Amino acid sequence: MKTMIPVLTAVLLALTTAASGAEGPDRLYPVARGGKWGYIDRSGRVVIEPRYAAAHSFSAGLAPVRIAQGRDAKWGYIDRTGKVVVEPKYDIAGVFREGIAMVKSGDLMGYIDRTGKVAVPLKYAGVYPFSDGLGMVVTTDYKFGFVDRTGREVVPPAYESAYSFSEGVAVVVRDGKGVYIDRSGKVAIDTARFDLVMPFFDGRAIAMISDRWGFIDRSGKVVVPTKWDGAFPFSGGLAAVNKGGRVLRVPSPRIEGGKWGFVDREGKVVIEPRFDFPGKFTEGLAPVNVGGLGSGKWGYVDNTGKMVIEPRFDEAAEFLDGLARVKTGGKVGYIDRKGSYVWAPGD
Repeated sequence: MKTMIPVLTAVLLALTTAASGAEGPDRLYPVARGGKWGYIDRSGRVVIEPRYAAAHSFSAGLAPVRIAQGRDAKWGYIDRTGKVVVEPKYDIAGVFREGIAMVKSGDLMGYIDRTGKVAVPLKYAGVYPFSDGLGMVVTTDYKFGFVDRTGREVVPPAYESAYSFSEGVAVVVRDGKGVYIDRSGKVAIDTARFDLVMPFFDGRAIAMISDRWGFIDRSGKVVVPTKWDGAFPFSGGLAAVNKGGRVLRVPSPRIEGGKWGFVDREGKVVIEPRFDFPGKFTEGLAPVNVGGLGSGKWGYVDNTGKMVIEPRFDEAAEFLDGLARVKTGGKVGYIDRKGSYVWAPGD
């Protein structure tokens, strides 16, 4: 079966994971039981009894939850005791990042602070998690720009598309071409010779020339040769690269086929391409798919390529503070680094 992989998937996942915030060993994890959601700690002990219609991850001590069922039910925020601290009144509520969370009411989005006070007015068609002190916003006429925590448009919305700031620069698209800008909106890195560039992670950014993928450093120098058929961002010192796949551009850029392995920051192949889909490395492990998306299974490899948790899951996420979220038979569970369940699917 052919595997169709969106080119931008890993970048979006990287930004989303970053937005979950650093909770450390006291992190709480959302779990479902009897159709309701609650939270467990790292040992699998229930800390907040399942009583919510939906729940997302904690960040900065708060978590977005939907208390009631139904299409018109609203989202609010609870603290680590389960107490509602921001009343449910939003159609969408994101996790906190840098003390700010994105929210939506009706057709418009903005940001609130941890007290529930509106920090950036709900006047945008879209907003994204704060990163490097700025939030990416999209106006109602679909122009991209960046605001600070007070709502000031530091980089006025004027771009066709953009990525959030990462490591001091942001990719913005103007006249169909991606360029890096700094916080003042000035061009920071020359990208004229590249067909595509993406945000920086671990000091490296994906760059593409004639459908061949590699990585550049902050000076714009190619440090991993543009010889691969696909690539995902660096994490934990390694980046996934594709050999044998091809880029399809309709209806959106995708990578079809091939196998995935991992390279280090200098481009040395550390894990030979043999997987059907890669996750990213966190805490020394990465989820990998064997057999193809939809039909194969997920396991985990270490940074030498050794399969330390055998493929047996329908879905698998990265490790966060010692646990990883997995799915089997449509049910969510959590495993430790040995692959043992601390919360079994279906509990």
